[in-house]
Parts: sequence; C-alpha cells; structure tokens
Amino acid sequence: MTTEVEGPLTAVHKKTVPGTSGWRRAVVASSALFGMLLTGTAILPTMLMQTSLRDKVLGSAIHQQNWTATSGEACGGWLAPLVFKDVRITDSEGRFLCTIRELKTSKGLLGFLTDGAEVGRIDLIDPHVEVYIDEDGKWPARESKPSSSRLAFAVENGSLVVTVPWRKTPIVDIDELILSGKIGPDTEGRRMLTVNAAQIFDHEPLSDAHTTQNLALIAPVLSQSTSLSGSASVWIDKVEIPLEGDQKSPFPIRGRAEFHSLEARLKEAWTRQLAAVSGQLTGRELPDRVEVMQDSRVDFVITDEGVTHQGMVFLLPEIAQDLRITSSGMIRLDESLDLQLTVSVPKIVSADNPVMAMVSQLASVPLQLNVRGTVSEPELQLPQGIDLLGEISRRVTPAQHQQEAPALPAVVIELLQDVANPDKAEAQKNLPGNILNLIRSIDKGAKDKAKDKPRRTRQKD
Repeated sequence: MTTEVEGPLTAVHKKTVPGTSGWRRAVVASSALFGMLLTGTAILPTMLMQTSLRDKVLGSAIHQQNWTATSGEACGGWLAPLVFKDVRITDSEGRFLCTIRELKTSKGLLGFLTDGAEVGRIDLIDPHVEVYIDEDGKWPARESKPSSSRLAFAVENGSLVVTVPWRKTPIVDIDELILSGKIGPDTEGRRMLTVNAAQIFDHEPLSDAHTTQNLALIAPVLSQSTSLSGSASVWIDKVEIPLEGDQKSPFPIRGRAEFHSLEARLKEAWTRQLAAVSGQLTGRELPDRVEVMQDSRVDFVITDEGVTHQGMVFLLPEIAQDLRITSSGMIRLDESLDLQLTVSVPKIVSADNPVMAMVSQLASVPLQLNVRGTVSEPELQLPQGIDLLGEISRRVTPAQHQQEAPALPAVVIELLQDVANPDKAEAQKNLPGNILNLIRSIDKGAKDKAKDKPRRTRQKD
C-alpha cells in the first residue's frame, strides 16, 4: 500500500518541482534586472556628472551661441541640486571671461527633465568677470539663442574687471559684489535679464587706486588728485537688459554715490589752472587741498560711450569755506573729457579793500568753466569767445561794458590821480570804476593787437 501510495505522490512531486523552480528563477532574474535598472537609474546623474556630458548640460543652459562653458567637476542627482565647480565661460573673440568657483542649482536633474522652462534659482559663488573693450570702445557681442526658460539668480562675493587697450590699469576693478536678479519675459513678453538695485560700495575707504579707476569715473576731480582719504558708498538702480532683438545693450546703468568724507591734494597742473581762475577771483593764491561736502550726493549714468555725472561739489577750504565748485559732464571710455565746472564765488565784504569789494559782486552769478582734453592732460577753459578779464568787466558793470573802452594812457592817469587824492573816501569810491576801465582797456588792447598782427604781416610781405 505504501509503495502504491508513494509512487504516485512521488511522481506528482517530481513533475511539479521543475515548474516551481523555473518560476522562482524568473522572479529572481526579474528582481535582479529591476535592481540593476534601478541602480543604474539612480547613479545615472552621478555618471553623467563625471563625464564631458556635464559641460553640454552647462552650455545648453547658457543660451549663448558664441560662448563656451566648461567645468572642473560636478555632482548632483535626480532630486539633489546640481553643483558645478571651477566653471569657466568664454566667448569666441576672447574678450569675455567668467570664472565661477561654484555654480549651484535649486533643482535636481528630474526637475529639469520634467519642466525645463522653470530653472528655479541659481547661486553663483565667487564669480569673477573680465570684460575687454576693443579699440573702438565696443563691448563684447552676445548672440542669444531663443529660449523660454525662467530663473532667479544670486551672486555672492562677485568681482568685475573692465579693461581697455589704451591703458594698463583697468578702468573698473571692484570686488565683494552681492547681486540678485532674474531672467524671463517682462510684461510685454520680451525676454529680459533683470539685475535688482544693489549697493556696490558701503563706506568704501578711499585710496590712491580711486584716482585711476572706479570712483574716478563718477567724480572726475579724483582723477586729478593724489593722497586721497575719506569714504564713499555707491548704489546702482535696477537694470533691465534685453536678451532678444536688436537692442541687447545693458546701458544705460544709473546710480548714485555718496561721499561721506573726502580730502585730497590736487595735481600741480590742475592746481595751476584753477589758480588762474579762482585765485584771481578771490585775490588769493590757490592751495592744492580740496574737500567735499559731508554726505554729498553725485548721480551718474553709464553708457557705452562713458560715464556721465552730475552734482559733484568740492570745496577749497583754505581759500573760503563758501567757495564751491560743482562738476558735471562726461568721461568717455577713451579718457577724453567733456566737463562743466560751476564756480560759486563767496561774497566778500571789505570796506578796507575796495578792489575785493568790487570783485565780490561776481558772487551773484556763478562762473561757468569747461574742461576739455584728456584725464592725463585736462584743459580748463572759459566758454568759447569769453576771456576772464572781459567776463569780470561784463558781470560787474554790464552797462558800462557796452561803451567804448577809454584809451589805456588816460585810464592809467585817472587811476594814479585817484590814488594820490587826499580825499580817501572819494578815492575809494572811484577806484573800482577806474580798475574796471583798466581791465577793459587792457582787454581791448590785447584783442586789437591780435587782430592787427596778421594785417601788419601781410603789409610787410
């Protein structure tokens, strides 16, 4: 019985075991394959970040046809943020260079695959940008690819250097920049790069470096100074840069500077030229020390031509506390100057000095001066067609200036008679008028001599 019973059971068992074993092997094989796929999928971003493909991912995110991006290493995952280190971005002309110690995204690879248009936030740690302007003063060209991506960015400890071919020292060299902004369409659908308003300098100590770069572009008087001391702060307004279409310039960039304190020594050539004007107006020799009003504000605009400023007020305290010179105008990228100086002369009341009392009448109308030439060789000049002696005469006695100037010998005689006049009150009363007549006569004589000289030369020939 036992044998008969066991025989069939054993046969059944023998038939079912091979089927069960095959099913189990299939399950095990499937599990192993699934595990391999899962593992491969999990490590795919890591493998991708270890190959040159990471640079293609980085380059596609820049959307610039003439820029090349490389990185030293990278890491990240499907959900873990992507991190690129030692990033280097250059243009095809070699006029733009950006190095970034670390570039970090807020999204993982899965986020970019599912919604590539929403990039999220990008953090740039220690970026350093170098821009080389060509001989024509043009900035590097950008060729943006069409894109609908949107992102926010933050710059931590950034630096910027702008170099021109005609000088060894960069015209801009600033560091410790903290900036933020975004890239995306504006209200009209145009793709824009927006840089939020930011503070560039915060009570920056002034040194001789600012006589050749940075603040010297905002306050040209610094370019004519030495031995700087003091501090200043600088802010820029929000900047919107079109990334598509014909207008891709970042300019104009607007901002303001506040000079909390400033003291400097003017260069000798600049001192001599100011002395020719201010020294004559005040009757004193012009020292070389200049100051600015405490917390004085200067507005500036940066364009592709240069830097325009308005409202830079500096003082000459060793002459008079109320003497102010206000500077406005442009410094071009080629360092040529187109500036205007407004000299406000303090009113001088002196009963003992009738000459100074006469000159003090100039204070009612500021004197306008122009500055041409270059930063290295500035030329201080009165407006075209106006000379200093004639300007003084016109302002003090505009009605008398229209009259024919008396002959020089007669003026000298009248002046000597007044000096020798025993009636001192009468002499002081007449002295200013006689001095003005002397100025007008000298001025007229100089002009007649200049006109007559060519005529005599032609007659001699």
